[in-house]
Amino acid sequence: MRVVLATEMTTEPFGSFEFDGVLGLGLEGLAVDPEFSFFGQMFKLHNLTDASFGYFLSRADGVPSEITFGGHDERRMASALQWAPVHRPEFGHWQVRIRSVTAGNETLALCEAGDCVAVADTGTSLLGVPRQASQRLHWLLARQVPDNPDEIDCRRFPGPDLTFDLGDGVKLTLGPEDYSRPTAMRVVQNKTGGSQVICRASLLPVDGDAEVLGPKAWILGEPLLRKYYTVYDYRRQRVGFSLAEQPDEQTAAAAEGARRHTVYGAPPAAPPTPSVVVV
Repeated sequence: MRVVLATEMTTEPFGSFEFDGVLGLGLEGLAVDPEFSFFGQMFKLHNLTDASFGYFLSRADGVPSEITFGGHDERRMASALQWAPVHRPEFGHWQVRIRSVTAGNETLALCEAGDCVAVADTGTSLLGVPRQASQRLHWLLARQVPDNPDEIDCRRFPGPDLTFDLGDGVKLTLGPEDYSRPTAMRVVQNKTGGSQVICRASLLPVDGDAEVLGPKAWILGEPLLRKYYTVYDYRRQRVGFSLAEQPDEQTAAAAEGARRHTVYGAPPAAPPTPSVVVV
């Protein structure tokens, strides 16, 4: 295959990157030329029996994440695969249609016509939300914590489910443990001195491409890809979703002690003390 190599790079932003490169695994529509498509070349030249790859994103640093070429790893799956066809594969994205999005008991008006789309993207660390829906979704997923605690991990505090209906019985559901910012926000009223602790979602506003993704594009980034093991079928142009078989806390702790791999760019541990905002 053909690759692009850099012999000299600017300090900004590449000076802060610790990874060695980017391996693009989109469909051929995203490749400059078919010979630049890694999986496309693997598929054509090696006569793969199963022209797909599976992706597992670990919750624990002690357990390495995994990508499997030429099939998927059933040991990483906690449920049967459910498949959704790729929408407009000529654009090259692993993109699926969204029939509806529900937060708690409210179905978002933005997707009521069934014309929203979502791209499964391993390179996005947050859940991407169309900008015009982000404020409403923040409101629906926010929760007030009683008793004004001094410390709290919002991932462990109850909240509404966020459900993506992809049609044909395929529904993907995120809970507060998936979409929440770990650190809460303490809102202090300047006039009264009163305060309340709020748990919020961690969302990334997305301005969709007018020609390719459109204005109603969601990005299924790390929050969803940690909960679901995903399989990308290159031949049939479809994406499979299964609940991921994540290690339990005891297994993860044991694996951390015996870890032989290096974790680059891990975010610092979130402080348990709520950040303070005065209004």
